[in-house]
Order: sequence, then C-alpha cells, then structure tokens
Amino acid sequence: MVHVVTSPSPNNKAPGTPRVRLGWNEVFDASKSGWDSIVPFLGVAHLLAAEAGVVVDVGCGRGSWADAGDDRVFHDLRAPGRTVIGIDLDPVGATNPMVDEFRLIGPDRRWPLDDASVDLAVSDFTLEHVDDPSAFVSELARTLRPGGVFVGRTVSRYSPLAAVARAVPNEKHSRWLQVLQPRRLEKDVFPTRYAMNTERDLRALFARDFDLNILHRVGLEQYLKRWPRVVRAVMAVEPRLPKAMQMTLVVYARRR
Repeated sequence: MVHVVTSPSPNNKAPGTPRVRLGWNEVFDASKSGWDSIVPFLGVAHLLAAEAGVVVDVGCGRGSWADAGDDRVFHDLRAPGRTVIGIDLDPVGATNPMVDEFRLIGPDRRWPLDDASVDLAVSDFTLEHVDDPSAFVSELARTLRPGGVFVGRTVSRYSPLAAVARAVPNEKHSRWLQVLQPRRLEKDVFPTRYAMNTERDLRALFARDFDLNILHRVGLEQYLKRWPRVVRAVMAVEPRLPKAMQMTLVVYARRR
C-alpha cells in the first residue's frame, strides 16, 4: 500500500479545517519535477514496498524525517502485512518512529539479518558515510533474496556539495551545516567518506551480483534556501552541469 496524505471529504470536513495537500511539492514545480531526486527515490521505494513483505531501512538513524510533521508520511514505508526493519551502527535507531523493529549492527559490521530474508532495502543519504563499500555491498547481496531490490539515494562525489565537504574536516561539518541548514541538529551530522559515490565505483561494486541502474539528479538548492536569489541561480545552472556534478545519485540494484 502506498501511503498518501488524505483530507476529509468535503461533506465531512469540519468548518475552518485546512485541506491537506496531496503529494510532494516538487511534482508540481515545473523547474524541478524533471530533475529532483525525491520522486525517483521515494516514489519507486513506495511502489516496490507494495510488493514486499520485509523492508529494511539501512542506516535508519533516529528517523529525523518525522520531525517534518505531515511530510513524514512520504518516508514511512510501513503498512499492514509488511515489516519494516531499521538497522544502524548507532543505537539511536531504536527511537526511529517509522520502523516496526530496530536491530543494531555489531562491531563486526555484519547486518543482523538472515540470508535471503529481505525483499526491499532502502538507504537515504547513507552511502556517503560508508567506510567499507565492499563489505556493504556484500551484506546487501547476502541478505536480499534473489529478485529483491535495493533503492538508495546519495551525494555524488563530484558535486559542489561533496567537494566542499571533502575540503572541510569532518569535525567542522556541523558548524558549516548550521549556516546552510540552521534547523539541522548536530546529532544528525555524521562523518562523510564518499568511498562509493561515483557511478564508476557503484558499477564496479554491484557488477557481480546485481542488475543496476543509476540516475543523476539535482538538489543543491536544498542547502541554500536561506538565499532565494542563489537558489534561483543554482536551479537554473545545476541541471546543465555534467551529470557527475549534479548533487544526487539514485541507485536501483536488483539481486540476481
């Protein structure tokens, strides 16, 4: 079942109750709808989740998307008849309100999942933090059933955002992000590695066990919302950059 935000029918709507809008704003923004990553990532994740019995959120974190109120529904893959398991190296994942069950990854980095037990694995802006890409993909291949799918979204190593992040020491990232994203909490900032964040790297890592498709999408303007004029300029320029320099990679990988 795809989760959507619904509003009461007109006949049952209480006087003065605001009508809840359906869908992502990006869908209705002509300047973004063909380029943004939210539809190819979350739209496909929900579509595939409708056919899945077990979904794993890899690097689930505390579920900071839930802070966004009504927007949380877009990141919530739970539904009757489906189990969403969150896994993470950080025990804070136990507080994630959008998973049915949390499992902590141990020091050996082995995922706490049985072989071929997962229908769909999702990972949202996690790959840029992975220390050992080969081990990550090996665990993904072990735990996904044949025909199961991984859907991931991450930052391209060659994007302007990643270039700045790699130039700034990890211990100073939270200070810089306070300028770019004042609402982002320090506890939601993690060290970046960019060890599997190019199309070439991903194709090499997934080649043996997966059918793979990689999309390049924009998104840099999300970090510049404090400066509307800069946002307009970036939205005009970023789609015209070489695809490797566009901010976001969306990864679809199906287990052979």
